[in-house]
Amino acid sequence: MTVMNFLKNQVMEARLFTNRLISEMPEELWFTIPQNTDSNFAWQIGHILMAQNFHIFSCSLGRNKKVIEEIPLQDYVKLFGGLGNPHRSVDKNSITISSLKSHFDFVHNLCLEGLELAKDDILKEKLEPIPFKHPVAENKYQALSWSFKHEMWHCAEMEQIKILLNRQFKWLS
Repeated sequence: MTVMNFLKNQVMEARLFTNRLISEMPEELWFTIPQNTDSNFAWQIGHILMAQNFHIFSCSLGRNKKVIEEIPLQDYVKLFGGLGNPHRSVDKNSITISSLKSHFDFVHNLCLEGLELAKDDILKEKLEPIPFKHPVAENKYQALSWSFKHEMWHCAEMEQIKILLNRQFKWLS
């Protein structure tokens, strides 16, 4: 197995966790912010979408024209950005769940296609040019690796949101 195949498999496995959480959270609770938190499920999904696009395309494989054509990135940066964003929630008037899910799957599928075509020899290369210092990565391997680790981090946050909304915790079966 190549390193790139390993990274792609990790991206796919992280998404299995995320999709399990999506399947367990009723859509009517996606915009609810549980007491003692600052986030909701919808923001978490949008943030993962944006982060995956950022780490895999913007930093590692190069910007993807299909993403730019399909997704209103400037609006999504405002809604779902990270790095110092004071808002970790969105309201139901910001975006529809069906649109969010569609874009979430769209970006993920494009990322898998890109990773399938990518070769190991790019992994030690410096990041693609971005307008600020990456928070954890200096090369493409680190950015790709952080993509699935970051998604799993947010899975833990989504699980906590789920629990605080009295949705039963489920172990993997």
